[in-house]
Amino acid sequence: MGEVHFMISEAAKRVNVETHVLRYWEEELELTIGRTEMGHRYYTEEDVRLFNCIKELKEQGLQLKELKELIPDMLQVRAQRRAQKKTPFEEKEETNPQVEELSEIQLALLENNKVLQDSITQAVIKEMGFLFQANERQEEDRYKKLDALIRQQQSYRKESARSAPLKTLRRIFEA
Repeated sequence: MGEVHFMISEAAKRVNVETHVLRYWEEELELTIGRTEMGHRYYTEEDVRLFNCIKELKEQGLQLKELKELIPDMLQVRAQRRAQKKTPFEEKEETNPQVEELSEIQLALLENNKVLQDSITQAVIKEMGFLFQANERQEEDRYKKLDALIRQQQSYRKESARSAPLKTLRRIFEA
């Protein structure tokens, strides 16, 4: 029994993207996709799985240039799966095809994302602490300046109050 091949429109439906997206990913990620004698693309079930994996990783926020670095590993896993031929009994026992699509690379990426998220969170909390302390210092300086101005104003009023009776007496005696 030969391998099933899909034309680009059918592969795009299976991945749930437009055909131009598959062409774009093929070009940007430098993927080798089979061609017919007339030069038309054809996709295998493994190609569709690879594109589904790429789509899922893109939805998780990875960019194509990051994915490009991961493609060799993904292709290596795909080749290893191809090399491991299963017996008919093992194929029947497999119950969830989505679990198979969740490759070791995806699991590693998910774990790495968790580690990055934790480290970024700690860095942001630390930076916010520094900013909060700086803000508190600025407010403290502002209140010290304001206090100094109020004290200065009070001292001016005291001096003014002391000299006011003398001025009144001078006016009375001069008149």
